[in-house]
Amino acid sequence: MILQTQALPLGTYLYLAMGDCDGHKVVMAVGYTPEYANKKARQFEEKMNGQIIYKDISVIKTGEKTKCNTLKRF
Repeated sequence: MILQTQALPLGTYLYLAMGDCDGHKVVMAVGYTPEYANKKARQFEEKMNGQIIYKDISVIKTGEKTKCNTLKRF
C-alpha cells in the first residue's frame, strides 16, 4: 500500500524506513515522503553489503509516538 502523498500537507506524517540488523529492528532512513525514505533506505542497504536488510516503511503522524500504518518497501 502506498499513501497518496500529494493529498497530504508535507509534514503531517513521517516515513521511517525500517530494517533488520542482526535481529534488531533499526531505522534506516526518515523522510517527509515515502518515496524519499525508500530511496535513502535502498542506498543504505546497498552500502551495507547485506549487513542490514531493508524491511518496510513505518508511517508515524508527526508528534505521535506510535506508528499508524506500515507500507511495504517498493
